[in-house]
Amino acid sequence: MPVYKKPEAFHYSPDSPIDIHFHDYDETWIVTRGRCDAFMVDRDGARAEFPLEEGDVWMVEAGTQHGCKPLPPDGVDFIPVSGTIPVGSHEPGHYHMEEERYLPTLRLEKVPLDRYGHDRD
Repeated sequence: MPVYKKPEAFHYSPDSPIDIHFHDYDETWIVTRGRCDAFMVDRDGARAEFPLEEGDVWMVEAGTQHGCKPLPPDGVDFIPVSGTIPVGSHEPGHYHMEEERYLPTLRLEKVPLDRYGHDRD
Protein backbone atom coordinates (compact mmCIF):
# COMPACT_ATOMS: atom_id res chain seq x y z
CA MET A 1 0.00 0.00 0.00
CA PRO A 2 1.55 3.33 -1.02
CA VAL A 3 2.15 5.93 1.66
CA TYR A 4 3.15 9.43 0.59
CA LYS A 5 5.33 10.95 3.32
CA LYS A 6 5.59 14.74 2.97
CA PRO A 7 4.96 14.78 -0.79
CA GLU A 8 6.25 17.78 -2.70
CA ALA A 9 4.17 19.52 -5.32
CA PHE A 10 5.27 19.90 -8.93
CA HIS A 11 5.32 23.46 -10.26
CA TYR A 12 4.15 24.39 -13.76
CA SER A 13 4.44 27.94 -15.06
CA PRO A 14 2.30 29.59 -17.74
CA ASP A 15 5.05 28.89 -20.31
CA SER A 16 5.20 25.16 -19.40
CA PRO A 17 1.75 23.63 -20.01
CA ILE A 18 1.11 19.95 -19.33
CA ASP A 19 0.58 18.24 -22.66
CA ILE A 20 -2.35 15.94 -23.34
CA HIS A 21 -1.45 12.47 -22.07
CA PHE A 22 -2.86 9.40 -20.30
CA HIS A 23 -1.88 6.80 -17.73
CA ASP A 24 -2.66 3.09 -17.26
CA TYR A 25 -3.85 3.88 -13.72
CA ASP A 26 -6.11 6.40 -12.02
CA GLU A 27 -4.43 9.64 -11.00
CA THR A 28 -5.47 12.32 -8.50
CA TRP A 29 -4.25 15.91 -8.60
CA ILE A 30 -4.18 17.85 -5.33
CA VAL A 31 -3.80 21.54 -6.21
CA THR A 32 -1.67 23.22 -3.55
CA ARG A 33 -1.13 26.67 -5.08
CA GLY A 34 -2.13 28.76 -8.07
CA ARG A 35 -4.57 28.13 -10.91
CA CYS A 36 -4.84 26.39 -14.26
CA ASP A 37 -7.28 25.64 -17.03
CA ALA A 38 -7.51 21.84 -16.98
CA PHE A 39 -8.86 19.70 -19.78
CA MET A 40 -9.76 16.09 -20.40
CA VAL A 41 -10.93 13.95 -23.30
CA ASP A 42 -13.32 11.18 -22.25
CA ARG A 43 -13.58 7.67 -23.70
CA ASP A 44 -16.00 8.88 -26.39
CA GLY A 45 -13.63 11.65 -27.51
CA ALA A 46 -15.56 14.54 -25.93
CA ARG A 47 -13.30 17.32 -24.63
CA ALA A 48 -14.13 19.22 -21.43
CA GLU A 49 -12.30 22.24 -20.03
CA PHE A 50 -12.59 23.61 -16.49
CA PRO A 51 -10.65 25.74 -13.99
CA LEU A 52 -8.68 24.31 -11.07
CA GLU A 53 -7.34 26.34 -8.17
CA GLU A 54 -5.70 25.92 -4.79
CA GLY A 55 -7.62 23.43 -2.65
CA ASP A 56 -9.19 21.54 -5.58
CA VAL A 57 -8.79 17.79 -6.00
CA TRP A 58 -9.18 16.27 -9.48
CA MET A 59 -9.55 12.51 -9.92
CA VAL A 60 -8.64 11.32 -13.42
CA GLU A 61 -9.73 7.85 -14.54
CA ALA A 62 -7.18 5.51 -16.15
CA GLY A 63 -7.14 6.04 -19.91
CA THR A 64 -8.63 9.54 -19.77
CA GLN A 65 -6.49 11.95 -21.73
CA HIS A 66 -5.80 15.07 -19.67
CA GLY A 67 -3.52 18.05 -19.13
CA CYS A 68 -3.60 21.71 -18.18
CA LYS A 69 -2.56 25.24 -19.04
CA PRO A 70 -1.12 26.97 -15.95
CA LEU A 71 -2.45 30.54 -15.56
CA PRO A 72 -0.58 33.78 -14.84
CA PRO A 73 0.90 35.15 -12.81
CA ASP A 74 2.42 32.17 -10.97
CA GLY A 75 1.10 29.05 -12.67
CA VAL A 76 0.02 26.06 -10.63
CA ASP A 77 1.48 23.60 -8.12
CA PHE A 78 -0.07 20.22 -7.51
CA ILE A 79 0.72 16.83 -6.06
CA PRO A 80 -0.09 14.00 -8.48
CA VAL A 81 -1.09 10.81 -6.67
CA SER A 82 -1.11 7.55 -8.62
CA GLY A 83 -3.80 4.98 -8.00
CA THR A 84 -3.15 1.24 -8.08
CA ILE A 85 -0.79 0.44 -10.94
CA PRO A 86 -2.04 -2.80 -12.54
CA VAL A 87 0.28 -5.57 -13.69
CA GLY A 88 1.31 -4.91 -17.30
CA SER A 89 1.14 -1.11 -16.99
CA HIS A 90 3.68 1.31 -18.33
CA GLU A 91 6.12 2.76 -15.86
CA PRO A 92 4.57 5.91 -14.35
CA GLY A 93 4.90 8.79 -16.79
CA HIS A 94 3.08 10.57 -19.60
CA TYR A 95 1.93 8.46 -22.55
CA HIS A 96 0.21 9.54 -25.75
CA MET A 97 -2.60 7.63 -27.46
CA GLU A 98 -1.32 8.52 -30.92
CA GLU A 99 1.88 6.61 -30.14
CA GLU A 100 0.60 3.84 -27.87
CA ARG A 101 -2.56 3.16 -29.90
CA TYR A 102 -4.65 1.70 -27.07
CA LEU A 103 -7.11 2.83 -24.42
CA PRO A 104 -6.51 1.29 -20.97
CA THR A 105 -9.54 0.15 -19.01
CA LEU A 106 -9.46 -1.10 -15.43
CA ARG A 107 -11.84 -3.86 -14.37
CA LEU A 108 -12.71 -5.24 -10.97
CA GLU A 109 -12.20 -8.96 -10.41
CA LYS A 110 -14.16 -10.38 -7.45
CA VAL A 111 -12.31 -13.36 -6.00
CA PRO A 112 -14.50 -15.50 -3.70
CA LEU A 113 -13.18 -16.21 -0.24
CA ASP A 114 -14.39 -17.71 3.01
CA ARG A 115 -12.34 -15.53 5.34
CA TYR A 116 -15.12 -15.06 7.89
CA GLY A 117 -16.88 -18.42 7.65
CA HIS A 118 -20.05 -17.10 5.97
CA ASP A 119 -20.11 -20.01 3.53
CA ARG A 120 -19.81 -22.72 6.18
CA ASP A 121 -22.71 -24.95 7.22
